[in-house]
Amino acid sequence: MSGTIMSALAALALLTGCEPPDVTIKQTPVRVTSETVGIGRPAHAGDRVTINYRITLPDGREVLRHRDYRFELGSSTVITAIDEAVEGMRKRGRRTVESPPNKHWGRAGYGNGAIPPNVTLTISIELVDIE
Repeated sequence: MSGTIMSALAALALLTGCEPPDVTIKQTPVRVTSETVGIGRPAHAGDRVTINYRITLPDGREVLRHRDYRFELGSSTVITAIDEAVEGMRKRGRRTVESPPNKHWGRAGYGNGAIPPNVTLTISIELVDIE
């Protein structure tokens, strides 16, 4: 999608008080769909955030789920796809992320084969709290 179209979508979102329905985060291949905008201020690097997340494989099989996972946003303590997707979210917001391998465990995979190497993951995220 061209920069002009993305800029127009972002401007429209600001005017209507919501996020564009489909955005690319930080010019990366991570594809993010905002399902619920949420309330309050957006999360930024340095904030301590609490999220619920669910990770599934392309066939829909769930491979990871965590409730009330707490971390410092932007500190690289989570996979890049989650760090980038949570940036800008608001409390009670929900996003779905399509993450290519270079934004998670990549060629190594994870969890003794639970997440195979070089697979695109779907990650559902709910922002529970921002501190």
